[in-house]
Amino acid sequence: MTDPPETAWRIARVPMAAYTVVCLAMWPVPVFGVLHAESSAVVAAVGCLAAAVGAVGPLRRGVRLVTVARAHLGALGVPLALLTLSLLWRPNCAYVTGAGLFAVLVPPSVLFGLGVASAAVGLRLRGPRATGAIAVLAVALAGVVYDLGWHPQFFTYSHVFGGVLGPIYDAELAVRPGLFAAKAQTLLWAVALAALGAWGRGRGRRATLFGAVALAVLGVSYLAAAPLGIVQSERQLRRVLSATVDAGPVVLHLAPDTSPATRRRLAAEARYRFDTLADALGVAPAVPVDVYLYPDADTKAALVGSRYTSVVPVWLPTPQVHMLADEVERSLGHEMVHVLAREFGMPGVRASPAIGLVEGLAVALEPPDGLPDASALVRADGGVLGDPAQAVVQTMSPGGFWTARAGIAYTANGAFVRWLLDTYGPGPVKAAYRTGRFAPAFGRPLPALADAWAADLSRRPIDPEAVAVARWLFSRPSLFEVRCPHHTPRHVRLARDGSEAFEAGAIARSAERFAEAADAEPFALAAVRGELAARLALGGPVRPRDLARARALADSLPDAASLAHLADVLRLAGRPAAATYRAAADSLAPVDALGRRVLAERARLPAATLRAWLASPPDSVGARVVREAPVLALLRLLSADEPERAWAVARQLCPGDGEGGRVLRYLQGLAALRVGATDAADGALDALAPAFEAGGPRSWAPLVRDLRRRAEWHRVRVPSPSIFAAPPTVADALVPCPPARRPRAAGGLRDP
Repeated sequence: MTDPPETAWRIARVPMAAYTVVCLAMWPVPVFGVLHAESSAVVAAVGCLAAAVGAVGPLRRGVRLVTVARAHLGALGVPLALLTLSLLWRPNCAYVTGAGLFAVLVPPSVLFGLGVASAAVGLRLRGPRATGAIAVLAVALAGVVYDLGWHPQFFTYSHVFGGVLGPIYDAELAVRPGLFAAKAQTLLWAVALAALGAWGRGRGRRATLFGAVALAVLGVSYLAAAPLGIVQSERQLRRVLSATVDAGPVVLHLAPDTSPATRRRLAAEARYRFDTLADALGVAPAVPVDVYLYPDADTKAALVGSRYTSVVPVWLPTPQVHMLADEVERSLGHEMVHVLAREFGMPGVRASPAIGLVEGLAVALEPPDGLPDASALVRADGGVLGDPAQAVVQTMSPGGFWTARAGIAYTANGAFVRWLLDTYGPGPVKAAYRTGRFAPAFGRPLPALADAWAADLSRRPIDPEAVAVARWLFSRPSLFEVRCPHHTPRHVRLARDGSEAFEAGAIARSAERFAEAADAEPFALAAVRGELAARLALGGPVRPRDLARARALADSLPDAASLAHLADVLRLAGRPAAATYRAAADSLAPVDALGRRVLAERARLPAATLRAWLASPPDSVGARVVREAPVLALLRLLSADEPERAWAVARQLCPGDGEGGRVLRYLQGLAALRVGATDAADGALDALAPAFEAGGPRSWAPLVRDLRRRAEWHRVRVPSPSIFAAPPTVADALVPCPPARRPRAAGGLRDP
């Protein structure tokens, strides 16, 4: 059979024109204007629709499907060229990755569209173009609803638009094996639909055979969709996160090697946050909340497609949270608000159509973190935020929220919703949450409410502690402003590998990875610091090169971290370092009282003890460090979930006076609570909140109050304390601190 006299240009001109228009429209948008996952998804959708509609005419005129396919696939050179051309004004650090994603996502979708056109023409359907377009749109929508509406995952692989690999906030996308299995499914559908079209045109036996084989393989692939990674199931998640902790209304799912102490700590945090937030909102789910806690970012990405972003899929039938185990203390309170807000969200999606209200409520009710609250940060804005009321109005809608800087959108809406709760109570807030409409709930429209909030806020004095934090937070670029979105530089990946090897005790491999990272980017602090720590752990010396790199780092970016690293290297090299430690302490934000205390401890250590501390993994604390650097040892023991050892160290400390002493009292209370010594926790925390308010940093006072409430919760609310805290194996009281043992006020920032 020969084709009619029809050129490839005539077949391809419509899709080429469509690609040109779409790429020109994407050029001004940073995330979409470069060759990567987002732009590939758009091109795939356009290509699929153009093929399903545009191939109908040539196929009706008798052009072979192979010829039409060549023309449509050849037309993909246009978007590939245009998205490459944007390199002239917009860098794409991950161009090779983007080209690979383009090759994986786009051609299968185009072939799927051609299969739809072939079937529509072969079966002689009325209105084949409209039918094909409707079919494509239906498949796109149904796939998203099926994948995300019924499965605990944050990726979706589409026959039409290729796929979304994970949450938009993830800086590093997860390319899972399921992507390739899903694209194989798309190609099989293209074969089956093309065979159906051929059968309809009377080209029977061979087409029937191909179609039958394709459908049979498709059937097997759908039965094995979860093992293939095309979709995820809760059963599969629980096979991997097989350790279960039943804390009543909250059930934790953890990696099986999670230690008993870590399980107790995480269970206590989850149950405490659930109870306090349920009381604040006056709601509670009828079924337990499943909290899936992943041991590392790679495991989380492989299972659900989200690497670092914590996600609450409120639309699923049962309440659940997905996050890294390391993020529980920092983020679980925020995510638990989303879980509880399901109870008064919009029917079906169980959220609010006003995304600013969704995240604002979570920020307003999340636990304190030692930083100034959202209202103080908005008040301390130095001009980056602009008009607070306008910022709230602009970020209340999904489009405005997701395109704004996260620091601005979350903080402004959090401060606004906190004001709504304090002024009107939770009832109107919940009513507005369900509908996204403010006037029926509050009697005033959103702009009027925002103006009233901004006016009230302007009468509040500026908190000096909040100024530096606000400047940093509001200046962080959004995904639409960063230079290379979704790109993780090689030195960052190498340093991450080195850190994981160091923590696992593979010191030699860690040293190699860190050295490669430092050679690739000598101004990357994590790489330079990690290389030094790994070499010290192997018994190596401090080299002149280490000092030169530390000086260069501190000269290029004289922040607290680089100055502290330089001071450590100077100490290990036998050089004076007190002035550098002081400079590092002065560079810390006013709220970072713990950082100043740690620097003071590091500065007073003998060089040999400092070396031992730097050379040991973060979950390892030797006897020398415990004896000569008890504060540093306490922090590591708390982080490593060794509550008994941490309490044994904490109860021996003599906090003294001043800011550093207040920090130590807080750490004593935390260690006491971790081990179940609630009376000792009360003793350490007694009158501490007023002391922070009087002597600073004031932002620590809410931390103290939250810890005291937790101690009271342990005594009154916990039905089975053994789930949340092991019985103390050491004395449960603080050791009295005689005057002779109190630390001097010098703080150790002098050269020995």
